[in-house]
Amino acid sequence: MRRVGAISVVAALVLAAGSYAAWAELSNSSGGAPGPAVSAPAAPVAQPIATPRCAPDPALDERAAAVPDALAAASARFLTDPSVAPHSAGMSVWIDGYGEVLAHDADVPLAPASNQKLFTAIGALAVLGPEHRLVTEVVLTADDDLVVVGGGDATLTTNGPHSLDALATQVRDAGVTHVGGSLLVDERRYDGSSRAAGWQDWQIPAHTGPMSAFMVDRNRWRADPSYLADPALANTERLRERLAAVGVTVAGAIDHAVSPRRGTTVALIASPPVGELVEVMLLRSDNQIADLLLKEVGAAAGDGSAIGATAATHEAIAARCLELAGIVDDGSGLSRANARPAREWRVLLQAIRGEAWWSLLHDRLPVAARSGTLASRFGGTAAAGNVRAKTGTIIGGAALSGYGTTAGGSAFVFSVIVNGEGAQSSAAAIDGLVAEIAAWSG
Repeated sequence: MRRVGAISVVAALVLAAGSYAAWAELSNSSGGAPGPAVSAPAAPVAQPIATPRCAPDPALDERAAAVPDALAAASARFLTDPSVAPHSAGMSVWIDGYGEVLAHDADVPLAPASNQKLFTAIGALAVLGPEHRLVTEVVLTADDDLVVVGGGDATLTTNGPHSLDALATQVRDAGVTHVGGSLLVDERRYDGSSRAAGWQDWQIPAHTGPMSAFMVDRNRWRADPSYLADPALANTERLRERLAAVGVTVAGAIDHAVSPRRGTTVALIASPPVGELVEVMLLRSDNQIADLLLKEVGAAAGDGSAIGATAATHEAIAARCLELAGIVDDGSGLSRANARPAREWRVLLQAIRGEAWWSLLHDRLPVAARSGTLASRFGGTAAAGNVRAKTGTIIGGAALSGYGTTAGGSAFVFSVIVNGEGAQSSAAAIDGLVAEIAAWSG
């Protein structure tokens, strides 16, 4: 027996309005006549932006006429530090009113580690917008199949208020107690790749779960090869278990949906808004959120890929006339294939200060000695409570890029990256350099 109740009508209205703030109210709805057919929420569409006829802002690449002695000495101490000297180091520091005061191998592409999340955050805010939500939907088709439509939500869990349990309860409350067909998972929102090209086997699932449009418990609740190759199918099996626990049986098999499945929405759950996801990603350096947000930006370009996300992000900030050549292989920075020079990071962070959403990014960055991944760094220095930056640490790399104000009251933008065997130990030297810049009173 199955009965589709008022939840379908409410869900359709929510989707049509483009707002998911009231989705939790759906679990209290039941009864009534069958609702209208509702298809899965469409991928966001990137608005075409005409390439402007302009030249890059000369201030973005302005070199200081003379490097202040105190900053030159700080740079020398950094570059000769034993944790830095044997490695490749890139540095670019710009101070308002002075220009680029420090540069060392500033145009050499280096692996940015989790500084890669800055690019992901820029794409998410510029392309998707801070209010966009990632929606997981369950659709009952005319063929009596139940289809879970993955929406790229990396925060979905098995239990709790934002979970498979919540979806299963909504299905039951819609009047569905038995499904005569199959339980299918629609993964077509993204490009289908479960890992980035530059990820190494040992990183999965130790540092990140394999990617899928339907992610549960960060796709790290199993580590066997079959799960790592196709996590969405096992996540769907777990959904069947949660459906059974609330009294909903499924007669058929579990499989992938291979074509559009139209029907009636019987459950949906929306992620927190992108602005909140970006905050968690930056403060905690959350890999799962980062990689799924990059996929979602790629979906705006039509293919859900890193290449598509890169193109969409570049297009969204085209008015800044930036020449960005960095390689984007993932959203998190775990991939060794990511590469971008320190000067390009600095110029990018400097240029986006003119964007309407820039304060959303700036205010969500970790604060030195105060929050996130910088909470235990910079204590007792001029950077404490002042510098906001994204950290980055991988085996063989360390990076820090962000914003600050000197003791003399001048804003500065910086990026420092070190690559090489054992280079992750250079974080303290990077902190020392940035603290000296913050303490400069010139």
